Order: sequence, then C-alpha cells, then structure tokens
Amino acid sequence: MASGKDQTLANGETDGAAKRSTYIEVSSSIEKEIRSGIYPPGSRLPPQRQLASELGINVSTVSRAYKELQLRGLVIGSKRRGSLVTGGAMPSVETPAASAGSTVIDLTVNRPATGEYLKCLARTMAELPRDPRFAQLQEYQPPQGPSWARAAGARWMSAPGFAPTAEQVVVTSGAQHGLYAVLNSLIGTDGVILADQLTYYGLKALAPVFQFEIVGVPSDRDGLLVEEIERVCKRVPVKAIFTVPNLQNPTVTTMSLERRMALVAVARRHGVAIIEDDVYGPLIAQRLPTIASLCPELTFHISATSKILAPGLRLGYLSSPQDNAALCAEAVRTTAWMPAPISMLIATVWMEDGTAQHIMNAQLAEIRARHDLARELLPQELLQADPACMFVWLKLPPPWRADDFAANAKARGVVVMPSSAFAVDRSEIEHGVRINLACAESRDQLVSGLRMLASTLKDRPRALFGHL
Repeated sequence: MASGKDQTLANGETDGAAKRSTYIEVSSSIEKEIRSGIYPPGSRLPPQRQLASELGINVSTVSRAYKELQLRGLVIGSKRRGSLVTGGAMPSVETPAASAGSTVIDLTVNRPATGEYLKCLARTMAELPRDPRFAQLQEYQPPQGPSWARAAGARWMSAPGFAPTAEQVVVTSGAQHGLYAVLNSLIGTDGVILADQLTYYGLKALAPVFQFEIVGVPSDRDGLLVEEIERVCKRVPVKAIFTVPNLQNPTVTTMSLERRMALVAVARRHGVAIIEDDVYGPLIAQRLPTIASLCPELTFHISATSKILAPGLRLGYLSSPQDNAALCAEAVRTTAWMPAPISMLIATVWMEDGTAQHIMNAQLAEIRARHDLARELLPQELLQADPACMFVWLKLPPPWRADDFAANAKARGVVVMPSSAFAVDRSEIEHGVRINLACAESRDQLVSGLRMLASTLKDRPRALFGHL
C-alpha cells in the first residue's frame, strides 16, 4: 500500500499537490487490494486513524482516499460498521500475474473441471429450435419463471424427503440472485444474520446492500454449534440463520443429521428463518435430509446449476415458505425482470433428457481424480476434503497465518483463498486456505500448483514486498 509523509515532493511540488497525489496513491493501492481479493466483498477497510498511523500520513488524507473509493463504487461508509467493500468489487476472474513473464496457477474459482458442458451445449443449440417451447424464447416470462422451468427446478432440487412442487419454486439468475431475493423478502424485520465464522463471501457482499450485520457462529466437524446459536438468539434479535449444510464453503464440512435437527429445533423455538444454500448438494451420492424437509415453514432452500454444470449456465432455484414466494418473485422482477429464457430452456431440456446428469457425472469423475492428486501431494492430516467437492480446505500449521501463506504462495506463482476472505468479523479464526482443484486447466497444471503449495508449507513465512 502507498506510504510516505504528507510533505513537499522531491520534484518541488507544493504541500497541497503532494497531499492530492498521496490520497490518489492510497486509494489506487487499496483498489488493487480490493480487486485482488485481499479485501473481499463485505469486509471492512482498516479504521482511518489506524491506516494513517501505519502509513505515516494525515488522517484527512486517508479520509479523502476512502471518499474516492466510495465515488468509484468500491466502498460504502457506515457510521456503525466503518468502510465496507461492496459487491461491486467482486474479485476478478482473470488470472492474476505474480511477476512479469511468469505463469500463474489460479486455484481460487469454484467451477467444474471438464469441458463436457461445451460439447453438450453445441449439440443442444442445434436441436433447440425443434423444441415446442422454443418460440417462447423471444417473449417476456413471469418473474418466477414459466411453469416448465419451475417444474424442472423442482426435480433438480429434490432430495430424500424433499419434493417441492413447481408452484413453490422461483427461478433466479443464479444462487447469488436467489440469496438476494431471500434477503429482500426479509427486509423490514429487525435482527442480525447468523452464519459460520468462515462463510460464503456472497453473503458478505450483500451485507452492505441490505445493511445487516453478520454474526459468526463457531462450528465443528458436524456443522454449526447449535448451543452458540441458542445463546445469540437469547441475546439479540436474529433475522435468519444462513448455512451451507453440504460441502460447506470453504471448510468442506457436511452437517450431520443430528445437527440439522437441533438447528431446526432452535429456529422453531425462536421463530427464526433458515437460509439453506445447497448448491453442492446434488454432487453428494448419499444425501441427508434437507433442512427444508425438516422445517418447511421456516426454510428458504437455494439450489443452482453454475457450480455443477458450468458458470455460463447461470440459473438458481429457490423454494421458500408459502407466504414468501410472491415476495421473492417480486425481487426477481425488480432486479432482472425475469431469468434468461434461453438458459431456462437449455437447463430444462438437460434435466428432462439426462444431459445434466451426464455432465455432473463427468465432473465428479474428474474431481475424484484430482482429489487423489491432492491427497498424494499435500499432508493428509492438514486436509479437509470430500471426493465430491471441487475444493479442499488446507489447515495451516504454526507459524503460518493464512494471509502470509497466500502471499508467499502467490509469490511462487499459485493463488489460493485465505481464511480472511471468508471471515465474517475480526474474531479469531482458523488459519487455512481454500484450494480449488477444479480450477486448474489440467491435471498437470494442478500437480505443479500443489507441489508449489507443499513446498511453501515446508518453508517459513517471509516478508514480501511488491507482491500484494
């Protein structure tokens, strides 16, 4: 980040010109850190006085830099919570450069591992005009999606004991859009949202949009600690509990049935909504009952196609408590008017003719092969993994801290996501990194990246300059 005193520059600029130059330098440096994911959406920038002290500049200069970031749409100011990074500052999906002339291996993006999607898409696009629903693609659709898309979504979401009807389903433009619709339906109720201490950063990105506070709840190998949820519910008004019960992002935890039932019991006692983000659920062969099946009257259940089929097929499916479906559909209307009709038809056809299952099977086969590589090249005692999950969680032994490890790995040419990117507050968190096995372009590239990470683990933390 920028450094230096607010004083006359060496080239003879005036004091005022130097200050103007410094605040632009500081704001540009912070913007780079936001874009690179060091400050992910929903995170707080350092307090202005703290940053001014660290950089050796005036607080007024930092204040101007933060205002500049607000003008760029990267930050919003909150008197209660400080300067928050907005959802408009989502990390770039472009491969970052570690140094000139180097090849960076990006292991940060959750996406499927094969090109089977494109093969199937090419065939389907040629066949699509023969589908009787093809003519509808040029027309406006209901905000909740046409009946045939909702019926397909209901089948896609189904799980043991959970069979939503088409009337219960709202189609959205991805899981994040579904989460937006849920939170929009909860507007007007007081309270915080509870989530894992390390949680999906899409939830964090929406916190400044809806001006709610996320309270982190500790968890163990079975999921969220229900006694901690109970304690918070007794202390403060709680708006909702957000959970990813299957292959939790980023720790790969799958919540046990006993913990799901205990969570439902607490939610019912306190009348608290549950947001069940189940985008990874279809990847699991032996699925546990969904929370929505255990508590349909309080649970919003979200599923999607992006993580399982391809990011390019961006559809979400939302099942909500009976009285909330209309509000969720209205949120779709006001933000996107309707989901993209061509995406809805392609996904529906694939769910009807088995293509979606075929693509998912191909993804799972590749993921399992890549897990074998991870278990071979990384210390197994430090790995939290599931052969159905496209990412693994690498716990870091002392003296490594997550940000230091990620910085050192990046300097070697491998980019991973540190635990700080998922932290909901400044509480003490586990030091680890999420490694997206499916993100590598090939198994050979993955092997190279994993070897660099293993080598970094064996090294000691080093102070780096110019890499972040």
